Amino acid sequence: MFKTKRLVLLLGIFTLIMTGCKENTKNKNGTADKALPKTETEAGSYAIIHLDDGRDIELNAKTISGKAFSPKLPTVSLTDYSLLLMLRLNFLENPVEEKPYDEPYANITLQNVKNDGPLTEVYRTQYKSADGKEGKTTITITSIGDTHSEGTFTGTLYSKNHKKAVIEGKFNIEEKK
Repeated sequence: MFKTKRLVLLLGIFTLIMTGCKENTKNKNGTADKALPKTETEAGSYAIIHLDDGRDIELNAKTISGKAFSPKLPTVSLTDYSLLLMLRLNFLENPVEEKPYDEPYANITLQNVKNDGPLTEVYRTQYKSADGKEGKTTITITSIGDTHSEGTFTGTLYSKNHKKAVIEGKFNIEEKK
């Protein structure tokens, strides 16, 4: 009788846990099945990616890293464990808040973390379209300090095979203690 009560209790707890879990299923394109509004993670970093094949991908950053506090070479990496988005500002003496930085200072790279990620290719600012048009990127630092860096970014990126990705988002990096 005691074993039966334990089994029923364990099954009840398991059922509560399973019904309380949030559904995070994604379709084969790597996007959520339900239409999601633009959301930010707790840290305030995300990206919305529009691909030329009609897919939209929302990257809610689970891991945020970089050298956002380095005045000469601020970099930011956002990943949700399937996609990696790298932002880089090149050779700035002192980044200025609220100033948009374009090429040649601003670069973005977007790629899969794993082979089975939602992208078929790597996208970069430096790659060109089929008609020779180079990608365009703008990164704006909205706040920078000794322990944090925040900003926004937009860009049109291309793959080596001239596929197009339009991207927009926000980053917020806090120094790890």
